[in-house]
Order: sequence, then C-alpha cells, then structure tokens
Amino acid sequence: MDFKNKNISIIGMARSGIAAANFLAEQGAHVTLMDGKPEHALSETLRQLASGVNTVFQSSRPLPDADLVVLSPGVDIHSPDLNSAREREIEIISELELGYRVSKTPIIAITGTNGKSTTTSLIGHLLEQGGKDVRVGGNIGVPFISLVKDAPRDYMVLEISSFQLEGAVQFHPHIAVILNITPDHLDRHKTMEHYAELKEKIAAQQTQDDFLVLNYDDPWVHRVSTGKNSQKWYFSSVGPVKLGCYLNKDRLLFKDSEKEEEICRIADLHPSMQLQMENILPSVLVARLAGIDSASIARTLREFKGLEHRLEWVRSLNGVDFINDSKGTNIGALEKSLNSFDKPIILIAGGQDKGGDFQTLKSLFKKKVKHMILIGEARPKIQAVLNGSFGYESADDMGSAVRRAYAQAQPGDVVLLSPACASFDMFRDYADRGRQFKEYVQSL
Repeated sequence: MDFKNKNISIIGMARSGIAAANFLAEQGAHVTLMDGKPEHALSETLRQLASGVNTVFQSSRPLPDADLVVLSPGVDIHSPDLNSAREREIEIISELELGYRVSKTPIIAITGTNGKSTTTSLIGHLLEQGGKDVRVGGNIGVPFISLVKDAPRDYMVLEISSFQLEGAVQFHPHIAVILNITPDHLDRHKTMEHYAELKEKIAAQQTQDDFLVLNYDDPWVHRVSTGKNSQKWYFSSVGPVKLGCYLNKDRLLFKDSEKEEEICRIADLHPSMQLQMENILPSVLVARLAGIDSASIARTLREFKGLEHRLEWVRSLNGVDFINDSKGTNIGALEKSLNSFDKPIILIAGGQDKGGDFQTLKSLFKKKVKHMILIGEARPKIQAVLNGSFGYESADDMGSAVRRAYAQAQPGDVVLLSPACASFDMFRDYADRGRQFKEYVQSL
C-alpha cells in the first residue's frame, strides 16, 4: 500500500498504536494518534513516539479528513466514536490488518481463548531451532507492524486475539491455528456466537494451499471450522486423528497420509510442559507442517520450560507441588488447568470478576479440588456457587493464601494458583499476582 501523503487516524496510544503511528510516519503519511485518556496519563508511552506524529487526547473520534482509520486492539470496532467514519465509508482496520497489507512474509497465526502465548512461543522456538528464520510477535511481545521492517525469510509467527480480528479484512495466514473457544471477553463481544465468529476470521481468507490446525476435542472449534477451503489438520489429547498430532498414553504421535511417528514421551518433558499437552500438540503439528524434522522437534521439546505464569511449576516441598497459573484469568482457563492434574488439588482462585459462570465448574470442583482458598472481589460469587459443598476458606492477601493452602496440603497434593478472574482488585496485573505467589511459595 502507498501511504505517502495519506491522512491516517490511529485510535489508541497503547503499544500497537504507537508502533503503527511510527511505521506510517516513516512511510510519509500524515498521522494523527488519539486516545480518550488525558495527556498526563500517557506521558510514559508518548516517549516512544516518533517526531512528526500529531496527537489528540481525550478523544477517540477519527479526524474528519481521515483516509484510513487504524484501531489498537483495546478499541471496540463498534464504538459510537467511529460512527462518523463509517457514515463516510472510511475504511476501519486493525493494526493486524495493517501489518498484513505491508508484509510479504508467510504467516503462522495462532488464536484461541487459552494457551495462545505458550503455543506461539513454542512454535517460534521449534522453528528457530529447526533452522528457520522467523520472528514472533502480534498479541505477544512485539506488534506485527514492528516486525515488518526487519522481515524474516521464512515465517512471521503471530499470536492473534479476538480484538485484533475485529478489524481484519484481508488477513490471510498460510498456517492458522484455533486452539480452543471458551467464554471470554463477553463484556465486549456480547455472545459466544459472535466471539466464535471472530475467532473463525483467522481462516476466512485461506485457500486450499493453506493449512488450518484445529482442536479435535473442542466442539466450538469444530463448529467454526466448517466450510473452510484450507487443508484441515487436527490435534487431540484424548484419541487418534487421521491427520495431525495426538496422545497415545504417554506418547506424542504425528500422523500424515503416509506414516505415523513418535515424537517424544511425556516423561521426557520439563514438569511445567507435562501439564500443557494442548499447547504442545498444535506446536509440534505446525512445526512438522513447516518442514521441521521430528528429531529436531524432540530435542527442542526436552529443553523448553514453558512461559512464566502459565501452568508454571514453581517447586516441590515435602511432596507437595506448587503450580503458578496466574495467567488463567477466565473460567475456561481454570477448567483446563484443573483437568491437567490427576492429583488432589488445593486451589487458590478469585479476583476481579469478569462475568464468568462458576456454576459450570461445580461438578469439576467436586471431582478435582480437595480444598479452596478464595481471594479478591469474586469471593462471594464463588462461595454462593459452592454453597458448602466442600471445604473452602478466604484469604486477604497472597501470603495468607499460600500459607493456608500449604496447611491443607498433604504429600501427593498440588497447590494450584489459577484464579479464573482478573487481578486488578489486588495486584498490578496477573504477572504481579504470579510473582507474589512464587515469592511466598519459595519462602515456606
């Protein structure tokens, strides 16, 4: 695209908005970056802004002369602030779409409700260790548009959120991955049907020359994959698939139209990764589709320790394992975390409620959870669901939660932090919550 002398309004002064503004300014566009927040709240972010970019504060309305509007992921594409641009039929796209239109590198794109960051990072690592020239970014780390300038030879590996897909039009990855679809961000997307439709957009422009990697075990993923033109490959942690990767007891297997081969055994993996087969299976499948040989994949898997705050093994103390899953901020994440263990669980959960329905987990709690420690604003809501069905207690801070959990644990148990809630009622963010958990665990 030729952006020279075009008037472009960028809404949202977060990381991707700054990156888009800097890129477009270098291309000779007349760029205005705006945000609904006051200037003093954005001073730290603005230091990253290139000269020549105009700024507007306390407004999210595109300028009347805009030729194009680019949205940061935090900006709802249905916002009434965009009505005037829609009425004038000005194109409104996401930073993801902007990056796609200027990039010439094949894309591997990963979406889903849970597991995106670990899967994206692991795919990038498998490809790099297999000799591919790749860059990793998107919703994790570096914005897509910032990767374009130093484009790799082989692949862009991108984590993609539903917010980014709202403004996708032509976006077309060569390999698309849908990990799972469970309720999340319904305060913005309103219904599960609409949320699933956004996830589906990751494969909307694919052709028969492309690959679509799907979770065979997820009914919503099956639902959105119908009618797609791309070649479908599957992964499953519960049974065989015709094309793809699956578990057979403790063995991870890859199967194509000609052969079936063992990649590795679960026992070969780091303790944190033994809990994350739903992330490992699609990562291995993508690596094989990208031409990485099985021996290289197996070597890399044995070395990979996973990401911080995502089913992260912290330590074992007197036979009790401590697991940090602070990134588990929704009901679906907690469900997957609980199903990762076949040991009794002491669960630390709660925080700032995101509208999740804990009632759907009540039977799983009874099956998996030995005792619960409740924290944060969501405590009354969770207590109402439990209704005395098994033991639980409250804690006012993370130190107390860890000590209470350990007091309830016996050798062979797991103490799991998987809050199913946002963190902002008690912590700076989920990372602060996870770090405090680890610090108190190490101090026991």
